[in-house]
Amino acid sequence: MIRRILIICIIAALLASCEAEKTQGKVVFISVAIDYGAPEGVNALDNPPEDQRALSSQIKALAAASGEIYEEYLFLEKNGRRTLNGDEMKWNHDDILRVLSDLDTLQSDLVLFHYSGHGDETGALVTDKVTSSRLSPERLMTAFSGIDGRKCLFLDSCFSGHFITDTGYMENGEKFEDGNLVSDNLIHAIIPSFIGMFEKHITGNDSTWVLAAASKEQNSFDSWDTGLPDQDKYGAFSYYLAVALGYDMENGKASVPAEGTRITFYSLWEDIRNMMADDLRKEATPQATLSITDPVLFSL
Repeated sequence: MIRRILIICIIAALLASCEAEKTQGKVVFISVAIDYGAPEGVNALDNPPEDQRALSSQIKALAAASGEIYEEYLFLEKNGRRTLNGDEMKWNHDDILRVLSDLDTLQSDLVLFHYSGHGDETGALVTDKVTSSRLSPERLMTAFSGIDGRKCLFLDSCFSGHFITDTGYMENGEKFEDGNLVSDNLIHAIIPSFIGMFEKHITGNDSTWVLAAASKEQNSFDSWDTGLPDQDKYGAFSYYLAVALGYDMENGKASVPAEGTRITFYSLWEDIRNMMADDLRKEATPQATLSITDPVLFSL
């Protein structure tokens, strides 16, 4: 009897020790939204501030519902005023890179980066329209290669497909189910996937998934008309991304999906493509990193 009690106590102690070693996961959201509202002669964009507000609100709600710690860095330019998390700051691309380099994350954490603004013909993010300041695909992806965690970039800008390596896009009926790649034509899906994995191994890229608003040759949409609720306030890609994450556009607020819902990288991409009208999608075709794995972003 005493022996049995001792065994139970030891097992309980071990279980308690294991629980104590578990750390709470973290979701980090970095967003850059620029309306270019001050300089004369600049093509201003009305919608990036609302893109950022909706996505920040929704991702924060999802992190809380998933039991994760939430951390955000909101770089915003609105009507010529630049702020970081609401505090006045004349930030530039170096400040964005500095935040990325200072992140303290683990492999189990989730790091989400969002950009809403201009992109030049090389795909570079135009972080300051009145200077030559740019965040090139090479520079930003290199910055992410040094960060631990599951890393996703959501890019609402023209020519943003430059951030994705040419390993074939999933336009042949391929889709993900339960984290596995399935297709009517597996050859079309699997070969590019393995090529992509091989190239990443050679170049040292360590799994950063990118979801871009357009191909290398296309413009993204900041002004569009479909009759959807409040669509005039958002860029098209960011609007559909927020809805795919669960944001309630009808009431203009964050909304948490039902318990048991899993939001994955490719489920977002599929939802965005399914929601977009065919004519809009032909003009700005969302692009995604091709991989044989589908990272879970939120599990509710």
